[in-house]
Amino acid sequence: MVEISVLEQVESFYSSAWDKLILCGLIVFVLLGVALPAIFYAVNVKLFKAKQSEKFHQLKLETLAEIRNENREELAQVKQDFYNKSKALKSMALHLEGNALIKEQKIEQASLNYLDAIKGYLHGKDYVNFRLLINTLIDKCLPKLDKLLLATIFRRMDTTEEQYFLELKKIDRTEYARQEIAELRIQMESVKPVAVKK
Repeated sequence: MVEISVLEQVESFYSSAWDKLILCGLIVFVLLGVALPAIFYAVNVKLFKAKQSEKFHQLKLETLAEIRNENREELAQVKQDFYNKSKALKSMALHLEGNALIKEQKIEQASLNYLDAIKGYLHGKDYVNFRLLINTLIDKCLPKLDKLLLATIFRRMDTTEEQYFLELKKIDRTEYARQEIAELRIQMESVKPVAVKK
């Protein structure tokens, strides 16, 4: 009976140990087979979300920068257009004032206004008034001026005849008004020399 009792204890010990081994194996299997992949999955999901969030943030910044650049370019164009149109409007006022001065026979002041207005019309791309004014200057003013008066007019404009025409060429980037500028220059070069008083 002692032997049976010892055998029962040994069997009970091994049975209990076997159950504990199965239980431990099951726990290890659950930990390694289910919990560990779940933990890896959760970590990967967080890393993926962090990367996506970073990419989204970067894309958002790039898009905002692109929009700002486009707006900056559009704003610069609007400013340039406004500047050009304001130059053309100022030129209209100078043109009208010059017309009134012509009627009063104040040719020197009218020529000064016309020369300023020509630049403004060219800035504003108002080629119709630009051509009209060049023709008016050639027909009504230049025949009544001499080289000395012309030089005085350019001095009053803080420029020289040469600098004035260089500036016109610089303004006319498309060379749309090149022919009229050349005609005006030829006509100015043919202005009579200084009148000799008797």
